[in-house]
Amino acid sequence: MFLLMLRIFCIKNIILLSSFAFVGCGNAPSILPNELPVGHVDQIYNEKIEIEKVILVDDLLVDSNITNDSGLVLNTGVGEPPYSDNTIEVKGTPIKNGKYEIILEGQTRNAYGGNINFRKNMI
Repeated sequence: MFLLMLRIFCIKNIILLSSFAFVGCGNAPSILPNELPVGHVDQIYNEKIEIEKVILVDDLLVDSNITNDSGLVLNTGVGEPPYSDNTIEVKGTPIKNGKYEIILEGQTRNAYGGNINFRKNMI
C-alpha cells in the first residue's frame, strides 16, 4: 500500500513539474507585420511595427541602415504608454531605391521571471 501511494505521489510530481516546464518556456513576443510592405520612390511611406504588449526588461535596441538622405525616418517609442517603446514607425517619401534593413532586439520576462530574448530582422 505504501509503495502504491509513493508511486502515485511521484507520478503527480512528475506531471506537475513537466507542466511547469512547458508553461514556463515562454515564446518571444509577436512582432507585426511579419514583413514590411515595399515602398516606392516619390510615394509616401508610413508603416508601424508593433511589438506585442509586453514590458521590456531594458531598452529596445533598434538598428537600421536607413540614412538621412533616403527620405525615410525611423521613429521609436511612438506607441501608447506604458508600451510606447513597443511601437516603431517608418515614414517619409523615399527619394532613392534601395533595400533597408531594420533590426529589433530586446528582452522581456516570462511568468516565472525567466528572460525571453528576441531579435527580428525586417527588410
